[in-house]
Parts: sequence; structure tokens; C-alpha cells
Amino acid sequence: MRRALLPLILLAAALGCGPHRIPGTELEDTGDTRAIIETIARYNSSLEARDANGILALVDPAFRDNAGTLTPDDDIDIERLRTVLPQRLAKLQDVAVRIEIKTIDVKGDKASAVYTWVSQFKFGGKSMTESDIKRMELRRGPDGWKILSGI
Repeated sequence: MRRALLPLILLAAALGCGPHRIPGTELEDTGDTRAIIETIARYNSSLEARDANGILALVDPAFRDNAGTLTPDDDIDIERLRTVLPQRLAKLQDVAVRIEIKTIDVKGDKASAVYTWVSQFKFGGKSMTESDIKRMELRRGPDGWKILSGI
């Protein structure tokens, strides 16, 4: 009887030693992953509140975003973001954003999060919906995880 149970015990032990996942996701449950999720959740809340200062507080000083294009005309660094972000947010009304994080990859003090994004808002009185798959790059600093690009 003991010999018959030994393979089951070994299998159960092997399965129990795998990485723990955040419930309802395929994301590994680590302190870094949870902190990154919290940063992205704060970004989402600040975006819905049209709170430019809240978003800027989450951005790393080395922030640089190419807006998903190869041309440098639409690239945004931290200085330009401080000017452009409040202007853009002021034009929006009734903002609702849903972010679903698909993957988080942490390598030392840098991380990458792939997420889907669905936003609904009014712009110039017209209701609009946008969706996309995006990648957010983050860096761990003394104040926690900050966004390097991907907003």
C-alpha cells in the first residue's frame, strides 16, 4: 500500500511547489508583482479621475514613450508629459477605463507588464470607446515601482 501511495505523494509535492498565482489570474504571486499591480491600479484610478498629478506621481523621471510609432515627432518625455497630460485629460469627460494585466515580467529592478485596455469617454460631447494591447515598462526606485513608458 505504501508503494502505491508514494508516486501520488511525490506528484502532490511537485504540484504544490510550483509558483503561487494571484487568484483569478496567471500572474505569479510575489511582492513585486503585487506592487506593480498596485501601481497600474493607481494609474487606472488617476486616469478615470482625470488626475494628471496622480499619474505624474507614478511616472519615473526617466519616462519616455514613443506612442507606438517609429517617428520621433510624437515621442513624449517627462517634461512634455507634464505639459501635455493635463491638457489632454481636461478635454475628456465621463472617463471609464478597464485594464486587465496579462503578464508581468520582473528582471531585477525593471519590469514589463502587458495589458489590455478598454476606455470609454466623452470627447467634445461625443461618446467614444478605445481598446488596445499595451506594454508598460516600470522601474523600481526608492518610492516603489514607477512607470518608464506605456501609458
